[in-house]
Amino acid sequence: MPGVRTKLPAKDTLATPLTVDAVSGEPLLVFSPEVVNSLRHMVTSLACAGGIPSRLSVAAALREEGVTYTTLAFGTVLANDTARNVCVVELNWWYPGLRNLLARERGGAGGALPPELADRPGLAEVVMGSATLDQAVIPTARPNLSVVAAGATTIDQRPVIARSETLKHLLAQLAERYDCLLLDVPAVLATSDAIALASLGDACVMVVRHGVTPVASVQLALDDLRHLQMLGVVLNQVRFATPNWLRDLIPLE
Repeated sequence: MPGVRTKLPAKDTLATPLTVDAVSGEPLLVFSPEVVNSLRHMVTSLACAGGIPSRLSVAAALREEGVTYTTLAFGTVLANDTARNVCVVELNWWYPGLRNLLARERGGAGGALPPELADRPGLAEVVMGSATLDQAVIPTARPNLSVVAAGATTIDQRPVIARSETLKHLLAQLAERYDCLLLDVPAVLATSDAIALASLGDACVMVVRHGVTPVASVQLALDDLRHLQMLGVVLNQVRFATPNWLRDLIPLE
């Protein structure tokens, strides 16, 4: 499958915003027209090139590249534009950010989530046996878009969970319910557990913060994930043309 390079954002006055709302109708997150258009281009390109895999890992070399934001935005566009049932699954127990992201429109990272989101356990609690998968799945106002937060676990439990058969079994259960799972994994160079978690996907997309992430770091991360099918790169916070070094990292064919 050819690689896809998506700039996030790219200017387009024809796109419209997309929102993620709670089941109650309360707005949780708004994606700008620029972000929507860029990821819509990626959805279309992947679909035309052979289809979007049923499990897609979204990764980055370093922290704070915008993986959680990109994963949720991609899922929202995919759910809005297609008939696919989509579930965004946060697998980052090291620096979880999904709940804070969904609370951003309600007063920043410290904003209060609606009860139907705030009271949900995360995937870690399901793996550890203190909650059920049904309890962890968070529905949204879009009937074909759900999310699962990472939940809380201790440092010593994280590598065990990342490689556990229980986690694989839970993802298999989710794959039976949804057409597409988008896996939000931790930074590849921050923990070796990220390699195991990214490998739970059928293919991978790399998020790169434009003009910030060192070339060497991206190359190291790509080397660590070389066993996976790399579908493309999402350039986050783009301000100008794609750099030549990034064009050379993932060939078009």
